Amino acid sequence: MHSFTSIVAASALIAGVSASPFKLAARATCGSAPAGSGSQTPLSQPTGITTASACQAQCDANASCLSFVFGMVNNVDECMLYAVAASAIPTQASPNLVCYDKACTGVPAVVPTTSNPTGANTGTTKRGNSKRDTCGSAPAGSGSQTPLSQPTGITTASACQAQCDANTACLSFVF
Repeated sequence: MHSFTSIVAASALIAGVSASPFKLAARATCGSAPAGSGSQTPLSQPTGITTASACQAQCDANASCLSFVFGMVNNVDECMLYAVAASAIPTQASPNLVCYDKACTGVPAVVPTTSNPTGANTGTTKRGNSKRDTCGSAPAGSGSQTPLSQPTGITTASACQAQCDANTACLSFVF
């Protein structure tokens, strides 16, 4: 009799859970055109922001910010912070604006240009030379190049990359 009661109780529990709504985890939107249908307005539009990663830093500093939009429109860098998920940001007037959820990783740290208005195309180095994709491989160059700097306290590759991006003479980094 005890097992029959257990089976009935388990069945009731399963029926109750399957009948209740639950929220699925949303996939992060990272670097795509805003396509929401709402009328959300930005929390703020910080000025002087020249990269998507700097826009992300502004979002990280604002507890209400959940996502942001970045890109170059009419030769002006735009950064807009939103209190909604990136998937809810309404379509923008310019196709040069892309959105990111606050939690996105690998947000570009490239200053946009008219030919690369979102800063997402990183096919050339800061000096315009062709870039070889050597991400994640061991250094194999010949010569005796010495590091520009060896900052301390860097614990992630993205933090190391941010240090390189901040130095106009830096073309690569080893972490």
